[in-house]
Amino acid sequence: MRTVTPRPGETRLRLNAVACALAALAVSAICLWLRVAYEYDGNVTGLYYTGETISTPPQLAGEHIRRIAGDRGYDAQFYHYVAHDPLLTRGLAEYVDNPRLRWRRILVPGLAYTLASGNDDAIDLMYVAVMLAFAGLGAYWLGLLGERAWLGLGFLLIPAVLISLDRMTVDLPLAALCIAFVLHGGPRESRAVYAVLAAAPLVRETGLLLIAGWCVWTGSQRRWRQAVQGAACAVPALGWWTYVQSRTAPDQTGWLGPYPFAGLIQRTLDPPVIPRTGLWMRMANLTEQLALVGIWAAFAAVLWILWKRRWTLAGVAAVVFAAFSSLLGKYDIWADAYASGRVLSPLLVLLVIVAIEEKRIMPALPMLLILPRVLLQYYAILKRMFS
Repeated sequence: MRTVTPRPGETRLRLNAVACALAALAVSAICLWLRVAYEYDGNVTGLYYTGETISTPPQLAGEHIRRIAGDRGYDAQFYHYVAHDPLLTRGLAEYVDNPRLRWRRILVPGLAYTLASGNDDAIDLMYVAVMLAFAGLGAYWLGLLGERAWLGLGFLLIPAVLISLDRMTVDLPLAALCIAFVLHGGPRESRAVYAVLAAAPLVRETGLLLIAGWCVWTGSQRRWRQAVQGAACAVPALGWWTYVQSRTAPDQTGWLGPYPFAGLIQRTLDPPVIPRTGLWMRMANLTEQLALVGIWAAFAAVLWILWKRRWTLAGVAAVVFAAFSSLLGKYDIWADAYASGRVLSPLLVLLVIVAIEEKRIMPALPMLLILPRVLLQYYAILKRMFS
């Protein structure tokens, strides 16, 4: 590992980045508090967006889980159960749609359980605390990476971050770790990059692609020791996944398509029908189409990286993520901006980092095109809260 020499003004940058990180954390905390107070009647479980049409575990009856009427809910309702039963010993897997998939993504639920010392009454608050901590860390790392502390506040405008703060999904921490990956693994690399690489696959399986990107990048520079150390960072995730596999039924989901871009092409040619009654629905339809353009633009930006040979760590990792994402054929992944914006979040974040490195707006356009649809959803949230 190279020796890092402090640069002039770095202490001031770090202090300013801390201030911006605390501001981002405070804004996120206030937004969540307002939602719990005004939309969920003080019940923090409302943040998990639990559906009324799906059974809830009797083991958690004391929580009085807030449920969305006539809805199947969203992914975090299952991570909620993982946080209460991280080792699969309480029978909560029976109430989860895909236990093997959900329990593989143990980092956020596991941290919540650990911080709460297994106390059911504290786990939900600790889950929120973990999300807020990553919001602050993401802002801090982005401020340092962009060498402008105020840039860190832009972390809150990443689609995956906004979606996670809305629905408590685990994509926010992975977005933050993508930034830390480039910050600690780039020209001024430190050993912290290996902690990031070990943590990322435990957030979502796609975190393994950071390890792949690291190995490709260091291998291309003939830095074989760093490549091997990076590859070894997959061991904790592989060990945990083996444990989960021994206690859960197989994941029968067909994730891959018959050919590259199969799912995205299907979404483009056969878009979901959105009623165009009322201004909000018309705007939703328009911004969904804009987001679809943004998804295609993300792959176009990767082609630009290949053409211009921008072989920075962020550029290489973006190519790896794009290559994998092109193989995803499951229609649900591409069906709307909330789904695709989360799944593609590492790619979108890495492209923004390339834009910062190159001082060009073009690589950041995909995220900017997806953002309006997510912000429109926040308008609907505000309307519900204060109507």
